[in-house]
Amino acid sequence: MEGPFILLILLVICCILSGPVALIISINTLNRLKSMHPEPKKPQEELFNVPSKTHPKPVEAIRKEPLPMPSYIRTVEEKKSVTKDIEVDKIAKPKLLLEQQIGTRWILVAGIITVIVGVGFFLKYTYDNNLIGPLGRVVIAAVSGLIALAIGEATRRRGYEVVAKAVTSLGFAILYAAVFSAYRFYGLITPPPTFILAIFITVAAMFYAISVNEVLVAFLSLLGGFLTPVIISTGENLPMPLFSYILILGVGAMLSAYYRKWRAVNVLAFLGTFVLYTGWFEKFYRPAMRTAEGVPEQLAIAMIWLWVFFAVYLLLPIFSGLVKKVKAKREDVLLVLSNAAVTFYYLWNILFDKYRISLAFCAVGLCVAHLIMMSIVNRRHKEDLNLRLALLVIGLFFATIAVPLYLKMYAVAMAWAAEGVILAIIGLKYRSIWTRIGGAIAFLLSIGQLLNQLPMHTAAFQIVFNPAFGTWCFVVITLLMCHVIYRRTSALVDKERGLIAELLYAAMLLLLMAAVVMEWGWHCDYNIQEHAVGDRHFLEGMVVILTVFPLLLLVRPICPRGMYCRILAAILAGVGSIFAIAGLTEFYANAFVIFANIEFLIVLIFVIGLFVGAWLLKRAEREQKSIPLSMIFAVAGIFVLWVLLTEEIYLYWYCRNRFAPPLANWMFLSHMYISVMWAIYGAVLMIVGFWRRVGILRYIALGLFVLLLAKVFIFDTSTVKSVYRIAAFLATGVTLVGVSYLYQFLKKKGFFEVVLAEGKSNK
Repeated sequence: MEGPFILLILLVICCILSGPVALIISINTLNRLKSMHPEPKKPQEELFNVPSKTHPKPVEAIRKEPLPMPSYIRTVEEKKSVTKDIEVDKIAKPKLLLEQQIGTRWILVAGIITVIVGVGFFLKYTYDNNLIGPLGRVVIAAVSGLIALAIGEATRRRGYEVVAKAVTSLGFAILYAAVFSAYRFYGLITPPPTFILAIFITVAAMFYAISVNEVLVAFLSLLGGFLTPVIISTGENLPMPLFSYILILGVGAMLSAYYRKWRAVNVLAFLGTFVLYTGWFEKFYRPAMRTAEGVPEQLAIAMIWLWVFFAVYLLLPIFSGLVKKVKAKREDVLLVLSNAAVTFYYLWNILFDKYRISLAFCAVGLCVAHLIMMSIVNRRHKEDLNLRLALLVIGLFFATIAVPLYLKMYAVAMAWAAEGVILAIIGLKYRSIWTRIGGAIAFLLSIGQLLNQLPMHTAAFQIVFNPAFGTWCFVVITLLMCHVIYRRTSALVDKERGLIAELLYAAMLLLLMAAVVMEWGWHCDYNIQEHAVGDRHFLEGMVVILTVFPLLLLVRPICPRGMYCRILAAILAGVGSIFAIAGLTEFYANAFVIFANIEFLIVLIFVIGLFVGAWLLKRAEREQKSIPLSMIFAVAGIFVLWVLLTEEIYLYWYCRNRFAPPLANWMFLSHMYISVMWAIYGAVLMIVGFWRRVGILRYIALGLFVLLLAKVFIFDTSTVKSVYRIAAFLATGVTLVGVSYLYQFLKKKGFFEVVLAEGKSNK
């Protein structure tokens, strides 16, 4: 045993001595460089090649001087001289710079690292063999660190800047090791003093590095801090003190990032944090995760600290830029991307097998975090477009991942839709039409993938809250996002921007409507046992759907300006009118209360929707001249309401005769009430036409009276019994007389002259 022990002692001594040897080599190298290039004396005469006041030039020298060159020739000559100097420097400096780097930095860094490793192995050996007590080991390490700090400061004041900073970094690293070992292994101090000391050392190291503006100090002190747990590790599973210590180091790196944008320090902090987390994860957590039947014992610890580290390194690379309102560099963006990738990798390993839904929510959390950070960047520094785009793309990526994780299907369609949004953003940012065309193709592929997955359901399902419908809604949301982006962009001219925004809005509503119609149809087919009831519910739902979606195509400012949305709304309103008129005949399966039932209320809401659409179109036509679709909607509403009232009266008597005690005269009663209703309806239209001075309403009323007369004299005379025929004739006659009286009264009051004058003035 003596041979290995002596060899180990020699190895420790060599490791400890190698550091000072490296320092000596570095100091000698600096001295040699100074002796090789002594600083020349710089009297005024030699430095600027001009005569001083005490040594003026003789007259002969002045006479021999050439005349001054013109300024443009002198400028060319100066440029040639500078170019020659640069070429000479390019040839002569590489060897000197390489020698300087080797002698002043690389040997120095190697020496410092060697000392740190040697001290760590020495402390570990004393711990394993119990050669020195715990308190003695900690005291030795602490005193060594303080001595290194003192030597570093002393050498710095003597002019050895690089060596001094490195020795100071070594001192901070040794102090880290002393504090961590005193708490972690020996239990000499409790957690509160440990945190206070560690924070103090971190703040001191970073303050020193910032004050001397030297990244090497911060880099080496952090390197020593991250190497300490590895070197003096005893193999025990103690994640809380380890991760707390790592967090303190990360906070120290963030403090330095507040004042100095040292990307090397940021990268080191990121790598050190996740290397130590990976070591703990692979050694302790993954084996426990594989063998655990239920929830792994340290699941909460692994998740909480992973989120803490994610938050730190999401902010760390861009912290200085946010404070100083400076654009982020490419390295900062890559570090943000790396942080997101590493975090999601561990979330996937921890949650995918047993907690897939939780993984989906974690992906949503990552998405929200990056979008919040994008909002902060937008507020602090709007010009940093690259960072904002990177955060947006990362957020959209996690949103894309979250949905298929939660729904467990349709991932391809969602990915295409998300890519369509991303390509649209990039295409507008860089004004690339081909990129925007690629985004449109991505959306078409997404919709094609949705159609390829049809039918959405093949058995009973939970309506709305199911993967298929959720996927269609996700694609709809991406189209809506793309619509908003195009609608608010300034990269396109108004006409092109408005057209694309209108088409995207129309496509979004049509896709959503298709999804709702299919979802409702399969619900009525699979979830409702009686097919007759399901068919009636489907028709009722279609009337409601065709009430809502035309209005969504007309409501401003939700809907963009343009004729395409209005024409599409008119087409959908026409289809809805057919469904309402044809569907009412299928709604009733029993006797009902006339005009006071849910079925008639549904079709009445559709008619109200037509009139609301006419009002919205009228407002839009005042702002912008276009096809007078408002009148078409209004006339359609009047016609559909008239037909529905007629059907309601007829179906009331029909169902009462069929599902209640039979009525021999139900047909006569229905026709009598229909004639009376037509007379009243025509009278109301006539009154409103005069009141609002709308001529087309009066013409419609007159046409309805003509139709009523034809019905009374032709149909009712031959089919309706005398008593009901009399009631129909009386109602019709009284109404017509009243209308005639109204015309005569308004004629005397000069109503028609006023209307004629208004018409001429409008022309």
